[in-house]
Amino acid sequence: MTHQQPAIVVRDVSKTYRIYGNPFGRIKELWPWNKRPHHKKVHALQSISFDVMPGQCVGLVGGNGAGKSTLLKILTGTTFPNTGSYEIRGSVASLLELGAGFMMDFSGAENIYMNGAILGIPRKEMKRRFDEVLEFSELEEFIDAPLRTYSSGMICRLGFAVAVSVDPDVLILDEILAVGDMRFQRKCSERINEYKQRGKTLFFCSHSLYDVRQICDTAMWLEQGQLRMQGDAISVTTEYSTWQNKLYDTDGGSPDMMRIDCDHELPHIVSATLIDLHTGDPRHRFEPGEAVGVRIHVRNGAVPTEISVGCALIRGDKIVLVSASTEMDQVPVDLPTEGFVTLCLHELRVLSGEFVVLCALMDGTGFHRYHQIPTTENLHITVSKQRELGAVLHDHEWRIERMPAPGEGAERSDPPSG
Repeated sequence: MTHQQPAIVVRDVSKTYRIYGNPFGRIKELWPWNKRPHHKKVHALQSISFDVMPGQCVGLVGGNGAGKSTLLKILTGTTFPNTGSYEIRGSVASLLELGAGFMMDFSGAENIYMNGAILGIPRKEMKRRFDEVLEFSELEEFIDAPLRTYSSGMICRLGFAVAVSVDPDVLILDEILAVGDMRFQRKCSERINEYKQRGKTLFFCSHSLYDVRQICDTAMWLEQGQLRMQGDAISVTTEYSTWQNKLYDTDGGSPDMMRIDCDHELPHIVSATLIDLHTGDPRHRFEPGEAVGVRIHVRNGAVPTEISVGCALIRGDKIVLVSASTEMDQVPVDLPTEGFVTLCLHELRVLSGEFVVLCALMDGTGFHRYHQIPTTENLHITVSKQRELGAVLHDHEWRIERMPAPGEGAERSDPPSG
């Protein structure tokens, strides 16, 4: 049995850019009497290493400035790393930023042949594939016009058509696909799926986590030039989405800002903890569908009074996803001195993310809040293998109704049983 070699090998690749404050900074650094730098260094990539096996479809995610475009430019040979090495085995085609590899004053037809030459395809072979490129791009009417007269969507069509027509072993795609219209995006997706089915290698960068989940087997998450996570596409995109939706930014919106201080002579919360409902043990990481408990230690005031308890799951944008209170549910809290009140979420329907669980102790009407604190740990809804997107997983069903064809009697599908 022969050992299969990776299609892409990247080892300790780093890339640093020099940013100058003005155009004269570069010249000043060349002066023999200059003693100080006139630039600042931006580390776009820092010691990145990974392998991509033949036939794998790998997604690349990360925020703006994470280093994604720099990595793609290195892999396609349009820039070079400062340190480290990389190798791509087999033929490569890429589609990066709009207009890359095109000459705007050349016609669409001339750009097809020029791009083919850049990709190592002889003109004779490109002439044989010309009609295929033209058919896919749907630009027959404009193919002899200068590219500068094309819209961004037309340039996207032409670039993708050329890239897939050369049938490379490795195809590298950036966010450029988002430029095309909806119908062309579908056409591209079908071609990519066909490309996958033939066991080709795809390296796909996108801000659309849905596309990465649907297209890719594995994914990588870049953050500030570092490889933060690598694994199956669902796990990586879920963790990245969770990180993106950090609950509170640096403007002071921390959980502590949601606290309402207590007077210990009045009713107050001693502690609030997330627990495993089955074992009663403290736990703050769960998957969708699991049973979660919010256990609240409550102490009544020096003069006992009627009290109620409420809880809310709050997302990073401060949207309340789930809330409940004993007052709303008409559950009396009969605790003359102290005790525990536990909110039982038997089947959590919230999808992945990190959430503040805010607990409040109120009077019997639920109007006045005596005390309010978050649980000791935020609730982490971690990676699941479900492909659903959104905030919550809701019970649902589908119903299909077919319109009758001309001359055909009305027909309706049977309603779902149960």
